[in-house]
Amino acid sequence: MGRRVDERFLERWAGAIAGMIGTDEGTLDRWMAVLDLMNRIRKIRPAMSFALDGRYSLEDKTGFFRNLLSESLGRDLPDHEELLLEPLLRENLWEGIPFLQKALETRFDLQAGRVVVEVHSPAPLSPDVQSKITEALLRFVNDGPGRDLAASKSSGQRLSVKPVWKVRPELMAGLEIRIGSRVWDASLAARIRELERQLLKTA
Repeated sequence: MGRRVDERFLERWAGAIAGMIGTDEGTLDRWMAVLDLMNRIRKIRPAMSFALDGRYSLEDKTGFFRNLLSESLGRDLPDHEELLLEPLLRENLWEGIPFLQKALETRFDLQAGRVVVEVHSPAPLSPDVQSKITEALLRFVNDGPGRDLAASKSSGQRLSVKPVWKVRPELMAGLEIRIGSRVWDASLAARIRELERQLLKTA
């Protein structure tokens, strides 16, 4: 369907859009909504047939998809959507959308000093518990052992936290925290595994 995207072009493409986003999380969210919508559109055959039809000009295609985004997102449509639409439609780069999403989030995290934290729990957590965990995570990454997680953190900079809540019933109780490749496992399942290891060592 779409052409494989050259990584160097993808970086330049992400850089151009990231420049419009800066460190404003609301703007990032609006761009992510655009990319989510375009990712869904690429799976709709009539829309893709139009996007790839050589009988229509780039201007016609850009206008069509701009109107579609405007109707779907209304005032949440970010400025300068042509930074996405024109390369996408001119070069048929639909396969690059998921990579672009990841690149934008990664750039934003570095620019804004944001740490993405996965919080795994055996059951959904209430908003009150989520709020308390988020406060604890903020202390952890700014004042505790997690200070070394952001290499780009400048002296005196306070990091923000973006928790991603995931439910894993097999944990049974407690929490598992993941930041990048590092894991802090305080679940009941982890304690049982440790007990099994200790029993096997003494058997």
